[in-house]
Amino acid sequence: MGGTPPGSLARPSLQVRRKWRINSPIRNLRDANCEVSRVVSGTREMANTLPLPISQFHFGSYTVNTLEALAKSFSEGKPFPHVIIDDFIAVDDQEVCAAFPTPDWAFWDRFDDGYQFQKRHCSEIVRMPVLYRNMIHELSGPAFLRILETITGIRGLLPDPYLYGGGLHLSGPGGILAPHVDFTSLGPLALYRRLNLLIYFNSEWAEEYGGCLELYEKGRKEPVATIVPSFGRCILFRTDNQSIHGFSRPIIGENRWRKSLALYYYTSEGDNEIIPDGVTYWQKHGHMSRGRLIQFLAYKMLIRGSQLLSEYAHKINPNFRAGSKPVTFGER
Repeated sequence: MGGTPPGSLARPSLQVRRKWRINSPIRNLRDANCEVSRVVSGTREMANTLPLPISQFHFGSYTVNTLEALAKSFSEGKPFPHVIIDDFIAVDDQEVCAAFPTPDWAFWDRFDDGYQFQKRHCSEIVRMPVLYRNMIHELSGPAFLRILETITGIRGLLPDPYLYGGGLHLSGPGGILAPHVDFTSLGPLALYRRLNLLIYFNSEWAEEYGGCLELYEKGRKEPVATIVPSFGRCILFRTDNQSIHGFSRPIIGENRWRKSLALYYYTSEGDNEIIPDGVTYWQKHGHMSRGRLIQFLAYKMLIRGSQLLSEYAHKINPNFRAGSKPVTFGER
């Protein structure tokens, strides 16, 4: 029985080959070069006539003055550098909300621990609806990276192709995200996390519904800033060991779900003021029974011990000392 062996390419049929010979009479190298030039030229002309892809966002129309204003707001943000950008999304809100996966979507990963109660998330971009895939691709592209660099002053920003900890987020009735400090290094890629970008897809959300993003100053129990997760609102903030955030007020309403997209941006070089750490540190822990309190104290001691070891390791690294010679990598 005939067929093509696995892994091999099928030969074109005789009919196709004959047709190609009739329509493309290439007899020598000069003819071949002319044919290639014709195809390349035609491809360029076709590319020049294709319409540009429609942006999902408004950042393409930002003027120099707009970017300067955003940069000023970011640097002056309290309790740590951040900026709020409203009307960030260019797509109709009904279309965006309709495309967002429902709570019973099969591809959600679920969290129901005390720190992330009633939370679902998906970081597998191939599973997401096309609209959200396109959003992530656009926010990971060179044009938007340049805008982020202009606003924040951080150069050499990179997106995370694996969306580690990011992607689509959904929190339901009674849901919270305890105030925390995010990890500052992405070990598998040897990158340093520098920025968080959050975009919300919640129509008609009010502060009394709970679930509002809270920004904390280290050492304070109450938030310095409370941000309603309204549709089309984008929050960009610096990621370091001072950027405590979360939403401690539970979401109120039987059928109310908090929808968002989270993206994180990295650099290949770290900030000398930030000790890289791959651990998320929770700042609030709720009420505990005596037995749980003993376990929690052991947890706190181990966490603190790991922090001290990390700090000590950086202090004894000779390359961090003032006046150190430039690092050399041998002869090339």
